[in-house]
Amino acid sequence: MTDPAAEIEEILVLHHSHLDVGYTHSQPILWRLQTEYISETVDWLERTEDLPEDCRPKWTCEATEPVRRWLAAASPAQVVRFKDLVEQGRIGLSALRWHVSSLIDRDGLRRLLAGKRELEDVVGTPIRVACQHDVNGVPWPLADELIDAGVDLYVSAVNRHLGRPISPRPGLFDWQAPSGRTLRVFNGSHYTMFDQLLSAWDDSVEQMAKGWDDFHARLRAAHYRLPFVYLTSTCSPIMWDNAPPNPYMPDLIRRWNEQGRGPRIRYATFDDLRARIERVPESEIPTVAGDWTDFWSFGAGSTPVATAVNQRSKPLLAAAEALGAGPALLAEAAERVDLFDEHTWSYWDTEPGNLQAQAIETIKQAGAHEGHELAAFAVMDGLERLAGNPVADKGITRVLVCNPTAHQRTVSLELPETWFAEWTPATERTYRPSRMSYENRPWRVPGADERRHATGPIELGPWQWRIVERESLPAAQFPGQPTHEVLRERTAARELNFATAVNREAATGLITSPFHVLTYEPDSGRITSLIDRATGREILRPRPGMDLLSFVLERADPLVDGSRRAFYRRDLDREKIDESCWEPWVAIHEPAERVLHCRVEERPGHIVLERAFAAPGTRSLIQRIRLDAVDPVIRFDIEVDLVGDAAPRGVYFALPLAMDAEWRAEFDTAGQAVELDEQQLPDASRGWVTAQSTAAMWDAHGAVALITPDAPLVQFGDFHFGPPPERIERPADPLLLSWAANNYWDTNFPQIQSGPVKLRYGLLTLPEHDPVEIAAQAAKLRSPVLTWPVTSGGHGPSDGVL
Repeated sequence: MTDPAAEIEEILVLHHSHLDVGYTHSQPILWRLQTEYISETVDWLERTEDLPEDCRPKWTCEATEPVRRWLAAASPAQVVRFKDLVEQGRIGLSALRWHVSSLIDRDGLRRLLAGKRELEDVVGTPIRVACQHDVNGVPWPLADELIDAGVDLYVSAVNRHLGRPISPRPGLFDWQAPSGRTLRVFNGSHYTMFDQLLSAWDDSVEQMAKGWDDFHARLRAAHYRLPFVYLTSTCSPIMWDNAPPNPYMPDLIRRWNEQGRGPRIRYATFDDLRARIERVPESEIPTVAGDWTDFWSFGAGSTPVATAVNQRSKPLLAAAEALGAGPALLAEAAERVDLFDEHTWSYWDTEPGNLQAQAIETIKQAGAHEGHELAAFAVMDGLERLAGNPVADKGITRVLVCNPTAHQRTVSLELPETWFAEWTPATERTYRPSRMSYENRPWRVPGADERRHATGPIELGPWQWRIVERESLPAAQFPGQPTHEVLRERTAARELNFATAVNREAATGLITSPFHVLTYEPDSGRITSLIDRATGREILRPRPGMDLLSFVLERADPLVDGSRRAFYRRDLDREKIDESCWEPWVAIHEPAERVLHCRVEERPGHIVLERAFAAPGTRSLIQRIRLDAVDPVIRFDIEVDLVGDAAPRGVYFALPLAMDAEWRAEFDTAGQAVELDEQQLPDASRGWVTAQSTAAMWDAHGAVALITPDAPLVQFGDFHFGPPPERIERPADPLLLSWAANNYWDTNFPQIQSGPVKLRYGLLTLPEHDPVEIAAQAAKLRSPVLTWPVTSGGHGPSDGVL
């Protein structure tokens, strides 16, 4: 590195497209354009091979997927030309498939790198650099996955719109992965900054010189110490994203270099940047550790149904693989799942009436559903094979029970009543497609009024499966059967001066399981207490309108500013020089208005407390709370029917906790536990996080873990959407918030969330923080035990391990 006052020796310009799968065009059109760009690039680079070296253009394919699609359609001659340009260093490649949201899981991260190996086989050279543009962070385990794949440089280009980059930017550091190994990171400016900061789009050396002087002054003020500057260029301001090669730029670079108005500019690929970075002394590169927690992923709350569906598909993919599903089917399902995790959700103009936005949003969300259906088919097909069912048969005589996880389990089953029906010649016939009906899906949450056949506890080891005769299934008897009672207390009091005393009756409901005691008011439906029986600890500190995973609608106060400008006043001229546009804002938080009904249903092995609410911004809201005889996790099924409204708003489910000040918190990302603040990179998102499945909080008296397999967005302590905090305050009696839906984005994400949303949650209470137990219980809730009908001609009683 150089002295802070040293001059910059050169400016490296990376020319690229910036891949958004959507945003500028619908997905089918976008993919065709991206492959056209590569053909255009090959032609353009060959035509310009005689230009002077500095202005001889280079092109970087920043994502592998467009290249894979182009190679699949290219002629052998085109592939040879492409390889020649790669060998000459005029086409650069990168390691990752596309730019991703933080919804991605560990298996998804590995698939994100699959194209790297394919391209290396084609071009015959290793790809050492990976990049992510736009997104404000990536899951911490990506660092280890990149290192394992042979990547030694990661390049970031954060778009600070509704987010924030980490520091230093621009800058260089070593990122310590969860394994303890380090990955070099160039934390670059937002993409297109060559065009923006240097006004390159004006095609004027004079304007470039003014832009460079201003940028150089800011670099000096920030004590930037590298002897080079790295910036990227697309075709802005006409095409900021999904841009083709820009044939007008080489001549501008030539004129700049000839006039000597500043550092020499040269085209560069990621490999050129890597070579330049290798000259920086190791001793002068700092090391930092922690999760690069993303701000942008809060946009996943704009599609709560599709997001939940896609999250449910991931454990299904793992189960299908364990059941031996065919690679082609798994790949087809994973393709849809992974594409939903890509960072683009809509069009740049997301006004609700925009037809292009509607097209992109429909295609995006349809992919999540299609991926889920393919994964569901793969699992059911695997269960059919494991059961040995003939294609057509008569009668169901046995039940297959399968544990698709690495954890020991004790479960009680609730099987379709149709499996135990009295057969007639007309109804005993069973066919493979009839068994694959939606009603037979074992991970489906049954309807409240759906008849089910309950069994007693069944023990299953890791990955164990068992085929059991129907008559041999354990009876639905539970020594720890939860109980319910209502206590009534009568009082008399005079309420008016001349009136006689009035008799009043107060009712208190108690639901007791082996693990918890829940107290509620039958008349109001309000939950007043939740006791952990193992420790005697009170879990809740109810607030007005908030008790146990309570609905809260957040919206901007219209008496102050009810628009999206209340919290973010975007100004591209400020953003390009890394100034924040966040604004403190006045938010209104509205709980449910009243309970419409509150009832308790006692079933073998568990009790369900059901509450229906009238709540703002909804047509209906039903919450079912299940306390179990054998499962320590309290389960929640929430059904909320949202009224569509384009005004900015968020939907939360709030858990007010009884906890000392200075509590600690943790969430998981791509399977990695991350402690809030302590294991996050400086300036990464703290106000909201994207959890794969769990969010835990604890103090000296015990721990609470919210298992959230369907709704990944979480906030700790209080409502934090707004200007990013440097660190989360730790007051006593904090909130743990599931952020189920929002429409706060003004671009790229849908502005209306309407219709029924069904979400699952689990609540685990522990005497102390136990990340191993939390992860195990989360895995069980995400991946329920699989059950399947075994027909008369299927396999007999047996067991094994997947």
